[in-house]
Amino acid sequence: MTRLNDVAKAACLFAALLLVAASCANSSAEQTTQAGGIFLAQEDGDDRSLEEKVDTDGDGEMSEEEIRVYATETLLGFSQCMRDNGFPDFTDLVLEDFTEGGGGQGRFLALMSERGVNLTDANAIPTLQSCGEGLQDLQTFAPQPSDDELQEQEALVLEFAACMREGGLEDWPDPDFAANGGNGYGPELLQQFDVQSDEIQDAIAACQAEVGALDLPEDDSESDDDSADDDSAGDEAAAEATDDAADEAQEDTEPIERTPISPVIEGDTSDLNKATVTRRDLVQSTTLAGTLGYGEERPFPTNTTGIVTALPTEGDTIEFGEALFYVDNEPVLLFEGDIPQYRRFDINMEDGPDVEQLEANLVEFGFAEDVDLTVDDDFSSITRDVIEELQIDFGVEDTGRLELGRVVFSPTPVRIGAVHVELGQSITPQVNVLSITESDQRITVDLDADDRSLVSAGDSVDIELPDGTVVPGEITDVAAVATRTVNPQTGESGDATIEVTVNFAGGPPPDAFDAAPVDIIVTDEVTAGVLTVPVPALVALSGGGHAVELIVEGGTQLIGVELGDFVDDIVEVSGDIQEGDTVVMASAG
Repeated sequence: MTRLNDVAKAACLFAALLLVAASCANSSAEQTTQAGGIFLAQEDGDDRSLEEKVDTDGDGEMSEEEIRVYATETLLGFSQCMRDNGFPDFTDLVLEDFTEGGGGQGRFLALMSERGVNLTDANAIPTLQSCGEGLQDLQTFAPQPSDDELQEQEALVLEFAACMREGGLEDWPDPDFAANGGNGYGPELLQQFDVQSDEIQDAIAACQAEVGALDLPEDDSESDDDSADDDSAGDEAAAEATDDAADEAQEDTEPIERTPISPVIEGDTSDLNKATVTRRDLVQSTTLAGTLGYGEERPFPTNTTGIVTALPTEGDTIEFGEALFYVDNEPVLLFEGDIPQYRRFDINMEDGPDVEQLEANLVEFGFAEDVDLTVDDDFSSITRDVIEELQIDFGVEDTGRLELGRVVFSPTPVRIGAVHVELGQSITPQVNVLSITESDQRITVDLDADDRSLVSAGDSVDIELPDGTVVPGEITDVAAVATRTVNPQTGESGDATIEVTVNFAGGPPPDAFDAAPVDIIVTDEVTAGVLTVPVPALVALSGGGHAVELIVEGGTQLIGVELGDFVDDIVEVSGDIQEGDTVVMASAG
């Protein structure tokens, strides 16, 4: 969509014309031309320039009246050119057209619209550029202010600066007319102040209402259309700025006074692709690729000897106090602890911490409920009696002793990742009967080391499963050491990564996948309650900045906006728009 680009180009093209028109209209001389006719007779063989024809005394300088004649003739020539190049109903332009409507670029756009020039027409801009070449020369002949007028203008700017300081901006500088000319303010003002901020704009509006309109330098990212009105419309600009400041204080539900940057483009809007300006929270997030599973399989040595008589199934979870598998029809028990079983447990064994670890499990998992077993490093007769009760519970001979390999200690319950033996197979302590995984599902992320600052242990995240379900999660561990993988075929090293572990905050959802690729969504920033539009509703300005095409009564109108954060295809906007406004979307394709 290029409508705003074209409008901005056209407006900039004729900026010089508008300045001259405003100056000439203040002349006391009466206009001597008639609309619809050519002011100077065209004689065969007369190849003098328009400037030479107007400068009747040949002194090389134009009087005020000659400047007026030059401008009028140029306007009529432009109008005729437009009629000859696709706009047959284009009526003649005269100087009063630009002054009676308040002057400014907006006035020019309105005049074009009145004469049937649709700036969205592919032929409009090239024709305007071609026919308007002569108009750009008008600035050369603009009357210069007198010394008294310059002093009066400088006094007003000094009064404006004092007003800004009195309004609370103590660092607001006085103008430097020698360095910057004009109103005395140059680009350095933008380095010291954000002149587009609400605070500065409110102060400017108040001082313009008191002193008069003042053009300040603009940031390059802003459109020319956002600059302050020229001096010929000073009182009107001050009044509009005051009204805008008052409107900002009104409730969002009340209509706002807008400052459009184009006239209403009339037409039927029923078939346009539209979107609504909405207020929402914008969430900036980063999506990381993760793998859902139970962690890598690892060997689980049992040091058991005998004939395998019962085995678990892959995926089973074995809790403390349960049997991992059976050998010689006796259970191999899983107990909690860090010390592996390295000897037989019986009444004749010496004291040791492994005895205390065994007794703690017998008490913890309910095998000593009927006796008073003291948990210590001494294998007592009470310890033997409790083991006998345990064996009776499992339906095996109550010997009161546990052979080497009949107890396996682990710091956590285990999940069976793989079974490596078959029923009836004879095993020795060197045989790896099982491989295990973690008992709880978790997600691992190989995070680029450069992105380490994105996450911390304890952070809340969202987990998106392959079926689109999103559930809450929590980062439980961020590795302190980065690793680097090596391509086995090329020998090249990959990027350094850090392993991040994520758990389901409320446990795995029902029917969760055993293993699957998932997305981890990490929230970076939340911008609360801002106005937003879809990105395709934005219209780029040729001079920088953006606008939206607002649906209004009878057609559409371009309204300037400032952009904030982008999230996917939504963008934060601010300006003369409000929640519930309807804007035009770019057509698909």
